[in-house]
Amino acid sequence: MDTTRRSFFETLAAAGAATAFGGCAGVFGGGITRPVALQLWSVHKIFWDAPEKHLAAIKQAGFDGVEFAGYGNRTAKQLAKMLGDAGLRCAGTHLCGDKEFSGDGFKKNLDFCAEAGIPAMCSAWADYDTRDGWVKFGKLMGEAAAAAEAHGVKIGVHNHCHEFTKKYDGRYAWDWIFAEADKRLQLQLDTSQVVNPGLDCVTEIKKYPGRHFSIHVKENVPSKDGYFGVPPDDGGRLVDWEGVVRCMEADPSNKWYVIECERRPDSLEPAAYNVDFLRNIRV
Repeated sequence: MDTTRRSFFETLAAAGAATAFGGCAGVFGGGITRPVALQLWSVHKIFWDAPEKHLAAIKQAGFDGVEFAGYGNRTAKQLAKMLGDAGLRCAGTHLCGDKEFSGDGFKKNLDFCAEAGIPAMCSAWADYDTRDGWVKFGKLMGEAAAAAEAHGVKIGVHNHCHEFTKKYDGRYAWDWIFAEADKRLQLQLDTSQVVNPGLDCVTEIKKYPGRHFSIHVKENVPSKDGYFGVPPDDGGRLVDWEGVVRCMEADPSNKWYVIECERRPDSLEPAAYNVDFLRNIRV
């Protein structure tokens, strides 16, 4: 990263850390203490053409691990070896569809995770048109979370914007997912896709304490490159990074920050910028 760009984001981080805000309980004299992973969808256009090379670059950029979104036709043993050779750990994996979290499909995924060393599985996408649909989905995911506990695997749900735009009886679809679900079901908030619909990340984190195995940290989607701390192109709000970090550092359930960069999936450069920004936040 060039000196000018590094100085720019360090100035932004320092200015933001000096801003007073009402965050979560706890006083911290430093930055993040949890490891940081890269969601591999961030580089999906290039990653699987030479995964070993890209994993080495991800490690060099300052990441502690990765989160999968597909396996590139590799076996569980191959994935575990690739990560081990690169000195990286796995934060989890994203899967789509109810069949991935029930029946034979779920059992197959649990076995795969055990062999590959994957500690968490998240539903990457769900969409329903009724309150009952969201509640039923939450119950299914909660049952998976309860069953996976014996295997040492966390089960979570990842949000997109529509979970915070669809409302039923005065509550967002996101809250209906967890209304009747087993409390072992985890949330994986996507910061960008909380802010984009106009909500506050800190408020949403505080609703469900102790259920944040990981959090997707991502800047407002309309931004050109997705650099943290850089205003989005449409003038939308920035993520309250200091507030998010303060809350996640105060929550003992949090094991990973997962950076996702969607704007340039053929380059590691935005991810390298963002991991440095995240590590330079002081709260």
